[in-house]
Amino acid sequence: MQRNSLRLDAGQAWTDAMAMLKAAPDVLLTVAGFFIMLPMLVLLMLHWPVVAADSSTTALQSWDNWTSANSPWLLLIALIGAFGRQTILNLILNGDRPTLAEAMQASVRNYLWFYLTALAVSLIQSGGFFLFVLPGCYLMGRLFLAETVFVGEGIINPLRAMARSIELTRANGWRIFAVMAIIAAGAFIFMLAVSSVVGVISALIGGAGLALFLAALVVSSVFTGVYLILLLVSVAAWRQLAQNGNVRRSLSR
Repeated sequence: MQRNSLRLDAGQAWTDAMAMLKAAPDVLLTVAGFFIMLPMLVLLMLHWPVVAADSSTTALQSWDNWTSANSPWLLLIALIGAFGRQTILNLILNGDRPTLAEAMQASVRNYLWFYLTALAVSLIQSGGFFLFVLPGCYLMGRLFLAETVFVGEGIINPLRAMARSIELTRANGWRIFAVMAIIAAGAFIFMLAVSSVVGVISALIGGAGLALFLAALVVSSVFTGVYLILLLVSVAAWRQLAQNGNVRRSLSR
């Protein structure tokens, strides 16, 4: 198998990702909103995370307690979110330009393997973070294309999809992680700014229920936006890095 040594043009990947979003904003935002934002919004409304801030240890313990207590919800969100991401990828990468219903039907057929791919990527990255953080950061970059490869190249074997991602991202692991970190940092700053405005509005209007809803809406919306943008960037990056002849021509447009 030919090795890939292309350098990712991060600026072009961002431009291409935004072009994909502008080409079909209604359907992409609808799918992302229903399958990613809505489940997270419901969870935050029902169980808002209260993390103690008196010390880093206590804060981490509080967060661990919250995730453990809500693990069934978080698993359900992961299952629903994976289906949403797969549907978005089917909409973008299927050369036959499927309708939303057709894209969802295609997702159903291979959903189990897609979710196992996403789960395997998550577990490997978590293991890397356990090993002093930096390996996890690097693995995030190298496995960034696994889900896109699964749909775009029809590689339904999770191990092969991850291996293909590692092949395509050769010499680009840290570059891709930097792109992911910049997007996440920008989203976090945006969330802080919007949360400040929402806090003022909530204080003026009053009502704990409204304040909780607005806070949950901001967090879930930003979370969804990051997921969607990263997914589109992964498609753009895959189209760049797969220009070594190993991808079907009809899917690399």
